[in-house]
Order: sequence, then structure tokens, then C-alpha cells
Amino acid sequence: MVFHNDDDAYESWVGRHGGYVLTERSRNGEFMLHDSDCSHLAKDNDIKLTAKPRRWARYRADLETWVVAETGDKPLLCRTCM
Repeated sequence: MVFHNDDDAYESWVGRHGGYVLTERSRNGEFMLHDSDCSHLAKDNDIKLTAKPRRWARYRADLETWVVAETGDKPLLCRTCM
């Protein structure tokens, strides 16, 4: 599931379903994988959470497989939650 420019739907879904979230980093088209409870994914001031698309999946392997198919590389793992 992909959330883009819809913070309310993103927060509601992740709050109810947990799982894992993939974020796109600003440099080099890299992606970072987080547990859905990671503090890095929380709303901070007026920053839009889903300004860049966020992918959600119940299983970590689903997001890892997607990144490899798209980029040829595995996603980076968040050092805080993974």
C-alpha cells in the first residue's frame, strides 16, 4: 500500500495495522526500511509525512523485495528501529 499526500490516511492505517514502512531518502534514490512504530516516522511540526510516497506492508520481506526489484539494491535499515 502506498500513501502519498494523505497524512491522515497514512497515520490511521499504520496506527491500526502496524507493520513496516519504506521511506525514500533524498539522495541517490535510496530507500530506508522502518518498523511502523519508529520515532523517525512521527509527525514533527508542520512537516508533511507523505510528501514523498511511503510504502507500507505487513511483512518486511515484501518491502525488501520491492526495493530490490526497483533499484537492484536492498533498502537501508533504520538504526533506531531495525
